[in-house]
Amino acid sequence: MKFVSAEYDAAAAGVDAELTVWDRLKGCFTPEDVGVCYYRYPIVDQQNDDLDREADFVVLHRRYGLVVIECKGYRIDHIESIEGSRWSLRGTTQEYAAPYSQARDHGFRLRSPMMREPTLVDERGNCHITMTPLVALPNVGREEWVERGFDDLPSAPRVLLRDDLTKSSLREAFESLPGDTELTAEQYVDARAVLGGGQAISGERGPVLADGDTKAGLYETVEKGLKRLDERQEEIGVQIPDGPQQIRGIAGSGKTALVARKAAAMHAKHPDWKIAITFNTRSLYQTIRDSVRRFYADFGGDEPDWERLEVLHGWGGKSEHGMYYRIAQDAGVSPHHVGSAKDAFDADGPGELLEACCRELVAEAPIQERYDAILIDEAQDMEPAFYEMCYRALKPPKRLIWAYDEAQNLTSLSAPSPKRIFGTDDDGEPAVDLSGSYPGGIQKSQIMRKSYRTPRSVLMLAHVFGMGLTSDRGAVQAITTQEGWEDIGYEVLEGDFRRVGEPVSIRRPAEHSPHPLSENPEAKPFVTFDAFDGKDAELRAVADAVAEDVLEHGIAADNVLVIPLGSPREARSTGAELAGLLADRGLEANLVWKGNKSVFAKPGEVTVSGINRAKGNEAASVYLSNLEYLDDPYWHDTRVRPRNEAFVGITRTRAWCRITGTGDHPALFEEIDRLVADVTAADPTVTFPAPDPTELENEIGDDETIATTIDQF
Repeated sequence: MKFVSAEYDAAAAGVDAELTVWDRLKGCFTPEDVGVCYYRYPIVDQQNDDLDREADFVVLHRRYGLVVIECKGYRIDHIESIEGSRWSLRGTTQEYAAPYSQARDHGFRLRSPMMREPTLVDERGNCHITMTPLVALPNVGREEWVERGFDDLPSAPRVLLRDDLTKSSLREAFESLPGDTELTAEQYVDARAVLGGGQAISGERGPVLADGDTKAGLYETVEKGLKRLDERQEEIGVQIPDGPQQIRGIAGSGKTALVARKAAAMHAKHPDWKIAITFNTRSLYQTIRDSVRRFYADFGGDEPDWERLEVLHGWGGKSEHGMYYRIAQDAGVSPHHVGSAKDAFDADGPGELLEACCRELVAEAPIQERYDAILIDEAQDMEPAFYEMCYRALKPPKRLIWAYDEAQNLTSLSAPSPKRIFGTDDDGEPAVDLSGSYPGGIQKSQIMRKSYRTPRSVLMLAHVFGMGLTSDRGAVQAITTQEGWEDIGYEVLEGDFRRVGEPVSIRRPAEHSPHPLSENPEAKPFVTFDAFDGKDAELRAVADAVAEDVLEHGIAADNVLVIPLGSPREARSTGAELAGLLADRGLEANLVWKGNKSVFAKPGEVTVSGINRAKGNEAASVYLSNLEYLDDPYWHDTRVRPRNEAFVGITRTRAWCRITGTGDHPALFEEIDRLVADVTAADPTVTFPAPDPTELENEIGDDETIATTIDQF
């Protein structure tokens, strides 16, 4: 049994009664129970404005079905009479209440999307999920309830009284619930996916092709599997912390979806809040808006109020306002655009320019507390002044929530630590403390080790190659502790990182990379490398493979992504040449640098993108060309950036990645050839010499926050 607290508000009416019931529910079930219990699950009902924006307790149990509990802190003298569903009250802030109807309506709303699942209904459309509403009254005893005659009413509500809240009595109460059919394992998993992920499993899927023996047929398994949220994802995605929260995770662990779901949950429960989601990659606009819209609909809403829930690029401009632009305007400051920022600051590149703008704003402007919550996706790309700007723009209790990739950034694999972001106080302690949890149990720092989107072999290759751990020139950057590797989901099989130069062997357990196709031999290999003597031969091979993906294997053209590495000019030149080759094969190419910066993929067109625009986006099949760029000293002051670009490019795939390169680069090509062989083995392990931290261009350190685990009962 799993317990998920979505929100805690010490000032809320009846919170003491709710916490009493919450504690008793935790004690009622055992580890053998198959189920989940939510505290304060968000719900929107467009047809009933009087319905609360949350259900107090929602239990989904394989034996008991769906149980919705409305908790009231009434004492017996508060209840004057009960007539049907209407309770007349005295001595409270309300004259009337309808707690049983409230629980029933919540239950019907929660069960409704389950009835769209084929496994959860019979041939006549009747749902297999039994739904039972209950009212919990922890401050009312059985004797006084009976004395008032409430148990003899013609339509007496089903209640949990103080006497029912002992461990054995509460269990007996659940055993007495209507319904005697236990859900099958498949039915429970599907019902749990609908409830926990806010996403029906069936949905719209497009055509089934060749019984799964084509890439398109195989990829349907990926699309279906990636719709499900696991226990950790569903918990984090519904939480509303009472202050700052960081979410750490590796590539493919679902952070963007969690940010969208968390924002939708906040908007559902607190429609009056001003909420913003911000990010670095412009082409994520539509992805994030679509995700928020989908999750909000599954919480019961129609269209989000986009005036209250803003989706903003980190910078923004006159046509599309961004986070910096909006906060600067609120402060009465004319925001910089890229041109004016270049004139005003000695900075290079969009990231440094944005940081300089934010630093100036934080230092000189009266930033207004505009927002109730700000969520930052791609937080690894933001610098400290951006966080400080957002933090100041928040009303207390400063709900700044940022999600970042462990070991994924174009300029550094280091994660932004809270100390670096917010600094320290006079005693040297972090100014924003993210250790431990908030009252009610919501963790301040969460870490996600499982990667669903990226196959295990692809992720292992990306990490080891991106760090250059097996390069004959030595590691470029590295995680240099066993704990650091464990934080991103690896096991250290042999070796000691303290013994520089001695072999260290790592592996990634299969359970930390539960990709939907991981057990399907027909889908493998997920990653390959090919070297060519000339660029023409390389690009023809890429064009042939793309054409095969689309025309023979049925993958949608816009689900194929080609990323030429290299300088912007070189990448665009390669892309233009490739577009001509694709046209010869009957395919149209979308050269993303020629279109709207907020649009990445176009229906019916193969996406061709440089690495900067590709970042944050994904595709079923990814082609990473021009690998020799990593060996070109003309473009690189250090070896870090090109390795990071390769890492980002490799991890854009949801299934298959083909890497290609041209020319005479024996050391580089042999390095990746060996790694591909290692990571695609039956039980993949990689061995490399323990790096010397003093010789690295960048050491990837541990985060000093304490990421604690979820409650599991």
